[in-house]
Amino acid sequence: MSQSAEAANENTVASSKPFGLQLGAVGFAIASFIVIHGVSFGIWRLFADPQVGVWKFYPQPFGAYLFWAILVVVFIGFNLGMHGFSKMSQPMGGIVTTAVTLALGFALPMLLIFGWGSLDPAFSPTNYAGHGAAGLIVLIGFYGFGIVANSMDGWPWTDTGMKQPMVGYAQILTGFFLTVVGYLTLIYPCLASWTAPDRVIMALPTAIGWFYSVITVWLTTVLVLDLWPYSTFKTRAGRALAAFFGNFILGTGLYFILLALLKNVLIPADALEKIGPAINLWPAQLGVWIVNILLFWALCCGNAPTSLSPTMNRIARFIITYALGIGAFIVYMKWFAVEVLHEAAIVPGFGGDPLTWVDLLNLILLFYVCYFGFFGISKKQGANVCTVCGKKDCDCQASA
Repeated sequence: MSQSAEAANENTVASSKPFGLQLGAVGFAIASFIVIHGVSFGIWRLFADPQVGVWKFYPQPFGAYLFWAILVVVFIGFNLGMHGFSKMSQPMGGIVTTAVTLALGFALPMLLIFGWGSLDPAFSPTNYAGHGAAGLIVLIGFYGFGIVANSMDGWPWTDTGMKQPMVGYAQILTGFFLTVVGYLTLIYPCLASWTAPDRVIMALPTAIGWFYSVITVWLTTVLVLDLWPYSTFKTRAGRALAAFFGNFILGTGLYFILLALLKNVLIPADALEKIGPAINLWPAQLGVWIVNILLFWALCCGNAPTSLSPTMNRIARFIITYALGIGAFIVYMKWFAVEVLHEAAIVPGFGGDPLTWVDLLNLILLFYVCYFGFFGISKKQGANVCTVCGKKDCDCQASA
Protein backbone atom coordinates (compact mmCIF):
# COMPACT_ATOMS: atom_id res chain seq x y z
CA MET A 1 0.00 0.00 0.00
CA SER A 2 0.97 3.59 -0.44
CA GLN A 3 0.70 6.41 2.09
CA SER A 4 -3.01 7.06 1.69
CA ALA A 5 -6.13 5.07 0.97
CA GLU A 6 -6.59 6.95 -2.30
CA ALA A 7 -3.60 5.13 -3.73
CA ALA A 8 -4.62 1.69 -2.49
CA ASN A 9 -5.86 0.59 -5.89
CA GLU A 10 -2.34 0.87 -7.28
CA ASN A 11 -1.54 -2.44 -5.60
CA THR A 12 -4.48 -4.45 -6.89
CA VAL A 13 -4.30 -7.13 -9.55
CA ALA A 14 -5.06 -5.48 -12.86
CA SER A 15 -8.39 -5.90 -14.63
CA SER A 16 -8.20 -4.69 -18.23
CA LYS A 17 -11.94 -4.08 -18.53
CA PRO A 18 -14.61 -3.62 -15.85
CA PHE A 19 -16.67 -6.78 -15.51
CA GLY A 20 -20.04 -7.18 -13.89
CA LEU A 21 -22.31 -4.63 -12.25
CA GLN A 22 -21.61 -0.92 -12.58
CA LEU A 23 -22.89 0.77 -9.45
CA GLY A 24 -23.06 4.17 -7.82
CA ALA A 25 -20.97 4.92 -4.75
CA VAL A 26 -23.58 3.69 -2.26
CA GLY A 27 -24.46 0.60 -4.28
CA PHE A 28 -20.77 -0.18 -4.72
CA ALA A 29 -20.19 -0.05 -0.96
CA ILE A 30 -23.25 -2.20 -0.26
CA ALA A 31 -22.24 -4.78 -2.87
CA SER A 32 -18.71 -4.90 -1.45
CA PHE A 33 -20.16 -5.40 2.04
CA ILE A 34 -22.35 -8.27 0.84
CA VAL A 35 -19.50 -10.03 -0.99
CA ILE A 36 -17.05 -9.69 1.91
CA HIS A 37 -19.49 -10.76 4.61
CA GLY A 38 -21.07 -13.48 2.50
CA VAL A 39 -17.76 -15.15 1.69
CA SER A 40 -16.56 -14.76 5.28
CA PHE A 41 -19.74 -16.31 6.65
CA GLY A 42 -19.44 -19.25 4.25
CA ILE A 43 -15.87 -19.90 5.37
CA TRP A 44 -16.93 -19.64 9.01
CA ARG A 45 -19.70 -22.19 8.51
CA LEU A 46 -17.30 -24.58 6.79
CA PHE A 47 -14.27 -24.37 9.07
CA ALA A 48 -15.02 -22.56 12.31
CA ASP A 49 -18.62 -22.56 13.55
CA PRO A 50 -18.51 -24.37 16.94
CA GLN A 51 -22.03 -25.79 16.56
CA VAL A 52 -22.83 -26.36 12.89
CA GLY A 53 -19.44 -26.08 11.18
CA VAL A 54 -18.51 -28.85 8.77
CA TRP A 55 -14.99 -28.85 10.25
CA LYS A 56 -14.77 -27.28 13.70
CA PHE A 57 -11.26 -25.81 13.71
CA TYR A 58 -12.13 -22.81 15.89
CA PRO A 59 -10.39 -21.29 17.78
CA GLN A 60 -7.26 -23.23 16.81
CA PRO A 61 -5.77 -24.09 14.40
CA PHE A 62 -8.14 -21.86 12.41
CA GLY A 63 -6.92 -18.67 14.10
CA ALA A 64 -3.20 -19.24 13.55
CA TYR A 65 -3.49 -19.93 9.82
CA LEU A 66 -5.95 -17.06 9.38
CA PHE A 67 -3.57 -14.59 11.04
CA TRP A 68 -0.61 -15.77 8.98
CA ALA A 69 -2.57 -15.43 5.75
CA ILE A 70 -3.10 -11.77 6.68
CA LEU A 71 0.65 -11.37 7.20
CA VAL A 72 1.36 -12.88 3.78
CA VAL A 73 -1.05 -10.32 2.28
CA VAL A 74 1.18 -7.65 3.87
CA PHE A 75 4.23 -9.20 2.18
CA ILE A 76 2.63 -9.46 -1.25
CA GLY A 77 0.33 -6.46 -1.30
CA PHE A 78 2.09 -3.92 0.92
CA ASN A 79 5.82 -4.65 0.71
CA LEU A 80 6.07 -6.07 -2.81
CA GLY A 81 3.24 -3.96 -4.23
CA MET A 82 1.69 -7.00 -5.96
CA HIS A 83 4.89 -7.44 -8.00
CA GLY A 84 4.58 -10.45 -10.28
CA PHE A 85 0.80 -10.59 -9.93
CA SER A 86 -0.51 -7.15 -10.90
CA LYS A 87 -0.35 -7.77 -14.67
CA MET A 88 -2.43 -10.93 -14.58
CA SER A 89 -6.00 -10.73 -15.88
CA GLN A 90 -8.95 -11.29 -13.60
CA PRO A 91 -10.18 -13.46 -12.10
CA MET A 92 -7.14 -15.69 -12.64
CA GLY A 93 -4.80 -13.14 -11.07
CA GLY A 94 -6.83 -13.08 -7.88
CA ILE A 95 -7.12 -16.86 -7.79
CA VAL A 96 -3.37 -17.38 -8.23
CA THR A 97 -2.43 -14.74 -5.66
CA THR A 98 -4.92 -16.17 -3.16
CA ALA A 99 -3.56 -19.68 -3.69
CA VAL A 100 0.02 -18.48 -3.08
CA THR A 101 -1.11 -16.61 0.03
CA LEU A 102 -2.95 -19.59 1.49
CA ALA A 103 -0.03 -21.92 0.74
CA LEU A 104 2.42 -19.63 2.54
CA GLY A 105 -0.14 -18.91 5.26
CA PHE A 106 -0.14 -22.61 6.11
CA ALA A 107 3.52 -23.40 5.44
CA LEU A 108 5.17 -20.65 7.50
CA PRO A 109 3.41 -21.29 10.83
CA MET A 110 3.67 -25.06 10.30
CA LEU A 111 7.45 -24.70 10.09
CA LEU A 112 7.41 -22.89 13.40
CA ILE A 113 4.96 -25.25 15.12
CA PHE A 114 6.13 -28.62 13.83
CA GLY A 115 9.78 -27.64 13.28
CA TRP A 116 10.91 -25.18 15.91
CA GLY A 117 8.17 -26.49 18.20
CA SER A 118 10.09 -29.76 18.60
CA LEU A 119 12.86 -27.75 20.31
CA ASP A 120 10.89 -25.03 22.12
CA PRO A 121 7.85 -25.97 24.24
CA ALA A 122 6.35 -22.50 23.66
CA PHE A 123 5.80 -23.49 20.01
CA SER A 124 4.81 -27.10 20.63
CA PRO A 125 1.72 -28.34 18.78
CA THR A 126 0.51 -29.99 22.00
CA ASN A 127 -2.85 -28.49 22.98
CA TYR A 128 -2.33 -25.94 20.19
CA ALA A 129 0.17 -23.98 22.31
CA GLY A 130 2.37 -23.41 19.27
CA HIS A 131 -0.55 -22.17 17.22
CA GLY A 132 -1.20 -19.45 19.77
CA ALA A 133 2.49 -18.52 19.96
CA ALA A 134 2.82 -18.44 16.17
CA GLY A 135 -0.36 -16.39 15.83
CA LEU A 136 1.03 -13.73 18.16
CA ILE A 137 3.96 -13.22 15.80
CA VAL A 138 1.43 -11.75 13.40
CA LEU A 139 0.35 -9.20 16.03
CA ILE A 140 3.86 -7.73 16.00
CA GLY A 141 4.56 -8.48 12.35
CA PHE A 142 1.48 -6.74 11.02
CA TYR A 143 2.90 -3.49 12.34
CA GLY A 144 6.57 -4.33 11.73
CA PHE A 145 6.13 -5.23 8.08
CA GLY A 146 3.16 -2.98 7.32
CA ILE A 147 4.36 0.37 8.61
CA VAL A 148 7.55 0.17 6.55
CA ALA A 149 5.45 0.03 3.39
CA ASN A 150 2.92 2.80 4.03
CA SER A 151 3.56 5.25 6.88
CA MET A 152 7.32 5.08 6.31
CA ASP A 153 6.88 4.98 2.51
CA GLY A 154 9.60 2.36 2.18
CA TRP A 155 12.20 4.55 3.90
CA PRO A 156 15.17 4.33 3.88
CA TRP A 157 15.20 2.01 0.87
CA THR A 158 13.14 4.21 -1.45
CA ASP A 159 15.65 7.04 -0.98
CA THR A 160 18.34 4.83 -2.50
CA GLY A 161 16.38 4.57 -5.76
CA MET A 162 15.56 0.89 -5.33
CA LYS A 163 12.60 -0.44 -7.34
CA GLN A 164 10.34 -3.45 -7.01
CA PRO A 165 10.92 -6.21 -6.24
CA MET A 166 14.21 -5.30 -4.52
CA VAL A 167 12.70 -2.49 -2.46
CA GLY A 168 10.02 -4.94 -1.35
CA TYR A 169 12.58 -7.50 -0.26
CA ALA A 170 14.44 -4.78 1.63
CA GLN A 171 11.21 -3.81 3.39
CA ILE A 172 10.58 -7.45 4.31
CA LEU A 173 14.07 -7.72 5.83
CA THR A 174 13.46 -4.55 7.82
CA GLY A 175 10.08 -5.83 8.93
CA PHE A 176 11.63 -9.15 9.93
CA PHE A 177 14.11 -7.36 12.18
CA LEU A 178 11.42 -5.18 13.78
CA THR A 179 9.14 -8.18 14.29
CA VAL A 180 11.83 -10.35 15.91
CA VAL A 181 12.85 -7.55 18.27
CA GLY A 182 9.24 -6.77 19.18
CA TYR A 183 8.24 -10.40 19.68
CA LEU A 184 11.29 -11.34 21.76
CA THR A 185 10.87 -8.24 23.89
CA LEU A 186 7.12 -8.09 24.40
CA ILE A 187 5.53 -11.50 23.69
CA TYR A 188 7.97 -14.40 23.98
CA PRO A 189 8.92 -13.83 27.64
CA CYS A 190 5.23 -14.36 28.48
CA LEU A 191 5.18 -17.75 26.73
CA ALA A 192 8.63 -19.25 27.38
CA SER A 193 9.08 -22.15 29.79
CA TRP A 194 11.17 -19.88 32.03
CA THR A 195 8.55 -17.15 32.20
CA ALA A 196 7.94 -15.39 35.52
CA PRO A 197 6.21 -12.14 36.50
CA ASP A 198 9.55 -10.41 37.05
CA ARG A 199 10.84 -11.44 33.62
CA VAL A 200 8.19 -9.77 31.45
CA ILE A 201 7.70 -6.14 30.49
CA MET A 202 3.94 -6.52 30.80
CA ALA A 203 1.47 -9.38 31.17
CA LEU A 204 0.36 -10.99 27.92
CA PRO A 205 -3.24 -9.63 27.93
CA THR A 206 -1.90 -6.11 28.48
CA ALA A 207 0.72 -6.54 25.77
CA ILE A 208 -1.91 -7.66 23.25
CA GLY A 209 -4.34 -4.89 24.14
CA TRP A 210 -1.70 -2.17 24.14
CA PHE A 211 0.01 -3.23 20.92
CA TYR A 212 -3.27 -3.54 19.03
CA SER A 213 -4.06 0.00 20.12
CA VAL A 214 -0.80 1.04 18.46
CA ILE A 215 -1.92 -0.77 15.29
CA THR A 216 -5.30 0.99 15.45
CA VAL A 217 -3.63 4.41 15.63
CA TRP A 218 -1.28 3.49 12.78
CA LEU A 219 -4.11 2.50 10.45
CA THR A 220 -6.20 5.49 11.52
CA THR A 221 -3.48 7.91 10.45
CA VAL A 222 -2.84 6.06 7.19
CA LEU A 223 -6.39 5.33 6.07
CA VAL A 224 -8.56 8.27 7.15
CA LEU A 225 -6.24 11.04 8.38
CA ASP A 226 -3.99 11.32 5.29
CA LEU A 227 -1.01 10.42 7.50
CA TRP A 228 -1.67 13.41 9.72
CA PRO A 229 -0.04 14.48 12.04
CA TYR A 230 3.11 12.90 10.61
CA SER A 231 2.53 14.52 7.20
CA THR A 232 3.56 17.84 8.76
CA PHE A 233 7.18 16.68 8.65
CA LYS A 234 8.85 17.87 5.45
CA THR A 235 11.18 14.96 4.71
CA ARG A 236 10.46 11.28 4.11
CA ALA A 237 12.88 10.37 6.90
CA GLY A 238 11.17 12.76 9.30
CA ARG A 239 7.72 11.42 8.45
CA ALA A 240 8.92 7.82 8.73
CA LEU A 241 10.52 8.22 12.14
CA ALA A 242 7.69 10.37 13.48
CA ALA A 243 5.13 7.78 12.36
CA PHE A 244 7.02 4.78 13.72
CA PHE A 245 7.53 6.23 17.20
CA GLY A 246 4.47 8.49 17.25
CA ASN A 247 2.12 5.54 16.86
CA PHE A 248 3.43 4.10 20.13
CA ILE A 249 2.80 7.38 21.95
CA LEU A 250 -0.68 7.93 20.52
CA GLY A 251 -1.45 4.21 20.76
CA THR A 252 -0.74 4.27 24.48
CA GLY A 253 -3.26 7.07 24.89
CA LEU A 254 -5.82 5.21 22.79
CA TYR A 255 -5.28 2.06 24.87
CA PHE A 256 -6.35 3.81 28.07
CA ILE A 257 -9.29 5.52 26.33
CA LEU A 258 -10.60 2.23 24.90
CA LEU A 259 -10.02 0.44 28.19
CA ALA A 260 -12.02 3.08 30.09
CA LEU A 261 -14.80 2.93 27.49
CA LEU A 262 -14.97 -0.84 27.76
CA LYS A 263 -15.00 -0.89 31.55
CA ASN A 264 -17.48 1.90 32.08
CA VAL A 265 -19.80 1.74 29.06
CA LEU A 266 -19.53 -1.20 26.68
CA ILE A 267 -19.15 -4.29 28.87
CA PRO A 268 -21.87 -5.25 31.41
CA ALA A 269 -20.77 -5.42 35.04
CA ASP A 270 -21.33 -9.18 35.34
CA ALA A 271 -19.30 -9.82 32.17
CA LEU A 272 -16.56 -7.49 33.41
CA GLU A 273 -16.35 -9.48 36.64
CA LYS A 274 -16.09 -12.75 34.73
CA ILE A 275 -13.42 -11.42 32.34
CA GLY A 276 -11.28 -10.31 35.28
CA PRO A 277 -7.65 -9.28 34.64
CA ALA A 278 -7.99 -10.30 30.98
CA ILE A 279 -9.89 -7.03 30.47
CA ASN A 280 -6.54 -5.48 29.58
CA LEU A 281 -6.67 -7.45 26.32
CA TRP A 282 -10.04 -6.04 25.32
CA PRO A 283 -8.85 -2.81 23.69
CA ALA A 284 -7.70 -5.24 20.97
CA GLN A 285 -11.20 -6.75 20.76
CA LEU A 286 -12.69 -3.29 20.25
CA GLY A 287 -9.76 -2.07 18.17
CA VAL A 288 -10.10 -4.85 15.60
CA TRP A 289 -13.65 -3.71 14.85
CA ILE A 290 -12.45 -0.13 14.42
CA VAL A 291 -9.70 -1.36 12.08
CA ASN A 292 -12.24 -3.29 10.02
CA ILE A 293 -14.37 -0.19 9.57
CA LEU A 294 -11.29 1.90 8.74
CA LEU A 295 -10.33 -0.53 5.98
CA PHE A 296 -13.85 -0.82 4.61
CA TRP A 297 -14.49 2.93 4.71
CA ALA A 298 -11.22 3.82 2.99
CA LEU A 299 -11.17 1.05 0.39
CA CYS A 300 -14.86 0.43 -0.35
CA CYS A 301 -16.63 3.68 0.53
CA GLY A 302 -14.35 6.15 -1.24
CA ASN A 303 -13.03 7.49 2.09
CA ALA A 304 -15.89 9.98 2.25
CA PRO A 305 -16.06 12.86 2.77
CA THR A 306 -13.51 14.24 0.33
CA SER A 307 -15.14 17.56 -0.62
CA LEU A 308 -14.64 19.45 2.65
CA SER A 309 -11.46 21.14 3.80
CA PRO A 310 -8.62 18.70 4.56
CA THR A 311 -9.08 19.22 8.29
CA MET A 312 -12.85 18.73 8.21
CA ASN A 313 -12.49 15.66 5.96
CA ARG A 314 -10.22 14.07 8.55
CA ILE A 315 -12.42 14.97 11.50
CA ALA A 316 -15.54 13.65 9.78
CA ARG A 317 -13.88 10.39 8.73
CA PHE A 318 -12.50 9.86 12.22
CA ILE A 319 -15.89 10.37 13.88
CA ILE A 320 -17.72 8.20 11.32
CA THR A 321 -15.30 5.27 11.42
CA TYR A 322 -14.85 5.15 15.18
CA ALA A 323 -18.59 5.49 15.79
CA LEU A 324 -19.32 2.67 13.34
CA GLY A 325 -16.52 0.54 14.83
CA ILE A 326 -17.92 0.90 18.34
CA GLY A 327 -21.44 0.26 17.05
CA ALA A 328 -20.30 -2.89 15.24
CA PHE A 329 -18.63 -4.11 18.43
CA ILE A 330 -21.88 -3.66 20.36
CA VAL A 331 -24.01 -5.50 17.77
CA TYR A 332 -21.47 -8.31 17.58
CA MET A 333 -21.09 -8.80 21.34
CA LYS A 334 -24.79 -8.48 22.18
CA TRP A 335 -26.22 -10.55 19.31
CA PHE A 336 -24.24 -11.61 16.27
CA ALA A 337 -21.42 -13.59 17.92
CA VAL A 338 -23.60 -15.89 19.99
CA GLU A 339 -26.81 -16.07 17.96
CA VAL A 340 -25.34 -16.22 14.42
CA LEU A 341 -21.72 -17.39 14.73
CA HIS A 342 -22.49 -19.66 17.72
CA GLU A 343 -19.54 -18.40 19.76
CA ALA A 344 -19.56 -18.90 23.51
CA ALA A 345 -21.41 -16.43 25.70
CA ILE A 346 -19.49 -14.73 28.50
CA VAL A 347 -22.74 -13.96 30.29
CA PRO A 348 -26.30 -14.17 28.95
CA GLY A 349 -26.73 -11.56 26.24
CA PHE A 350 -23.02 -10.82 25.84
CA GLY A 351 -20.30 -12.97 24.28
CA GLY A 352 -17.89 -13.76 21.48
CA ASP A 353 -14.25 -13.27 20.54
CA PRO A 354 -14.04 -10.51 17.91
CA LEU A 355 -10.40 -11.02 16.94
CA THR A 356 -11.01 -14.21 14.95
CA TRP A 357 -14.23 -13.31 13.12
CA VAL A 358 -13.20 -9.73 12.35
CA ASP A 359 -9.76 -10.76 11.12
CA LEU A 360 -11.53 -13.19 8.79
CA LEU A 361 -13.53 -10.21 7.49
CA ASN A 362 -10.30 -8.24 7.10
CA LEU A 363 -8.60 -11.06 5.20
CA ILE A 364 -11.49 -11.47 2.75
CA LEU A 365 -11.71 -7.68 2.34
CA LEU A 366 -8.01 -7.50 1.43
CA PHE A 367 -8.35 -10.48 -0.92
CA TYR A 368 -11.29 -8.88 -2.70
CA VAL A 369 -9.78 -5.40 -2.96
CA CYS A 370 -6.07 -6.08 -3.46
CA TYR A 371 -6.11 -9.46 -5.17
CA PHE A 372 -9.35 -9.44 -7.16
CA GLY A 373 -9.67 -5.68 -7.71
CA PHE A 374 -13.42 -5.76 -6.83
CA PHE A 375 -13.97 -8.30 -9.60
CA GLY A 376 -17.65 -8.48 -10.51
CA ILE A 377 -18.52 -4.90 -9.58
CA SER A 378 -17.25 -1.48 -10.62
CA LYS A 379 -18.06 2.08 -9.67
CA LYS A 380 -19.81 4.31 -12.18
CA GLN A 381 -17.70 7.21 -13.39
CA GLY A 382 -19.44 10.59 -13.69
CA ALA A 383 -18.54 13.52 -15.91
CA ASN A 384 -14.95 14.69 -15.58
CA VAL A 385 -14.18 11.87 -13.14
CA CYS A 386 -10.76 10.36 -13.70
CA THR A 387 -10.75 6.60 -14.27
CA VAL A 388 -7.23 6.43 -12.78
CA CYS A 389 -7.65 8.07 -9.37
CA GLY A 390 -11.42 8.50 -9.10
CA LYS A 391 -11.23 12.25 -8.50
CA LYS A 392 -13.02 14.99 -10.41
CA ASP A 393 -11.01 17.44 -12.55
CA CYS A 394 -7.78 15.93 -11.29
CA ASP A 395 -4.16 16.40 -12.38
CA CYS A 396 -4.22 13.04 -14.16
CA GLN A 397 -6.75 14.42 -16.65
CA ALA A 398 -4.93 17.71 -17.00
CA SER A 399 -1.73 15.95 -17.96
CA ALA A 400 -3.40 13.45 -20.29
